[in-house]
Amino acid sequence: MKTVNDLFILEGMKEGIVLAGHRGLTRNVQFVNISDTPDVINFLAENHLLLTTGYAFKDDTDKFCELIKQMHELNCSGLVIKINRFFNELPREVKLLADNLAFPIIDLPTKHTLGEVSRHVLNYLNDHEAEQLYYALHVQKEFSDMMIKGYSLTALIEQLGHFLSRPTLLLNHRGEKIAHSHDFRMDSMKLVEQEIIEKVKDDLTAAREGSTFTISSREHQSISTFPVQTKRQHPSMLVIIDSMTLPYPSSQMAIEQAGNVITFTIIKEQAIEENSRLLKNNFFDDLIEDRIHSDEEILSRANYYGLNENLTNICIICTVDQKGQNYEDLQLYEKKAGELYNSIYDQLEDEIVHSNLDGVLFTKEKYFVMILQFAAGNEADPNEVTEFVNRCQESLQGDFSISFGVSNTVHSIKDITTAYNEACEAIMSGYDMNKTGFINFYKMKELEDLLNTIPRKDLKALYENTLKSLAYTKTKEDQELIKTIQVFLDSQCEISETSRRLYIHRNTVKYRIEKAEELLNCSFRDPAHSLRIRVALMIGTILKEKD
Repeated sequence: MKTVNDLFILEGMKEGIVLAGHRGLTRNVQFVNISDTPDVINFLAENHLLLTTGYAFKDDTDKFCELIKQMHELNCSGLVIKINRFFNELPREVKLLADNLAFPIIDLPTKHTLGEVSRHVLNYLNDHEAEQLYYALHVQKEFSDMMIKGYSLTALIEQLGHFLSRPTLLLNHRGEKIAHSHDFRMDSMKLVEQEIIEKVKDDLTAAREGSTFTISSREHQSISTFPVQTKRQHPSMLVIIDSMTLPYPSSQMAIEQAGNVITFTIIKEQAIEENSRLLKNNFFDDLIEDRIHSDEEILSRANYYGLNENLTNICIICTVDQKGQNYEDLQLYEKKAGELYNSIYDQLEDEIVHSNLDGVLFTKEKYFVMILQFAAGNEADPNEVTEFVNRCQESLQGDFSISFGVSNTVHSIKDITTAYNEACEAIMSGYDMNKTGFINFYKMKELEDLLNTIPRKDLKALYENTLKSLAYTKTKEDQELIKTIQVFLDSQCEISETSRRLYIHRNTVKYRIEKAEELLNCSFRDPAHSLRIRVALMIGTILKEKD
């Protein structure tokens, strides 16, 4: 059975003030009666609580005292009165009598109607689910008003903790604290907060879905998580201590309604964050496209977005491989594609946060771009970078394959453009080899790689114009002549060394070189002529491979 003291959790009653008879707050309550008639005692019985304005005895203190005595003899629960309606204060005689009889008299604020308070009490006494629903809607209204007025997440969580009378935490999808109720500001609760966060991070999957657990410092109390859906792939989490025994009329419905409003508030903040992300990506686009002409502006804006001018940089880009049925299906659904790209962005951001690396994430066109920074003067540790990229790829691979391109280290923010182009070239070279789901590190092009980028007809023209009649050897003598030229140039134009490598007499070498110089109308000891012949010989090898 409920007592008078239990009623103070109800709307209206929670603002009531006990004017007299404090010792009687343990009296039982079974029914509520509302009356302002002089003969109200005829309608009262044991464990009845009377709600009144006091109009019937506003000018008669003796009659008021007589009513208190009669109600006490009936073992009534107590009296709830709007004392400011017809009295300035509770008469002294009435207060002394009520204190002596341990008969509680409670002042009800005038802003609450007797009918409203009566309904709350009756629903509570009947343990009616309607009261819990009403309270949940009340919570939703309070939180919606706070959201419209622009209250912060910290204020919302503080208010939720107040409504539930329970310590409350809000964690993001990574299990990191966003806000907490005032309970966690106490030194004794700081350790509890840390334990909760560690427990949640140990099993994020379960915590995101909603789970109940205990921690060593609160073994006698359950700790529950409630998912708070946002625009991210994974939800944030409300964490409430001892949510299984919420004080009436709080309920799981109240938590759900508050969670909905918190969801909208987070989504609003995420929209602001997306706008900031757009501005950040605009800066990166301006940097890469050389649209910022002042070094001072480059460094200022870079520093604003988290890039330190005193560190060396490496660029890592990744993108969804544009192959396969899954990718073709994805292109048909713009919303699904948007969700996938948001998910990749969040996961890459998570990997940067969880690693020990300093990094900033951008997007440019179809690429996700990570700029990792290292101590000035140091090259990026290849093993560390490889491990990081592997972790990123493992976390992203699913229905779609993801490929990565990694640049060399550059030592200035102004050189990030070079790093970005290298990373793009690394990823495109992987696609040129028909790879998917790969990680490719940029390698500086050798002369042969550069020559391979020149159209075949141009290579052929240079080859023929340089080697003339020796371009296409038909006789054994011409073949030996080309071989001698190659070895002679490789031996730094040393006749003795060429002779030794070819196992022929030095005079033979001398004869062949003089003949070749005559045919080609050049001197192999002239650096310009020597380079031209070397390139022509390399082109000959490339043409043969292509044929």
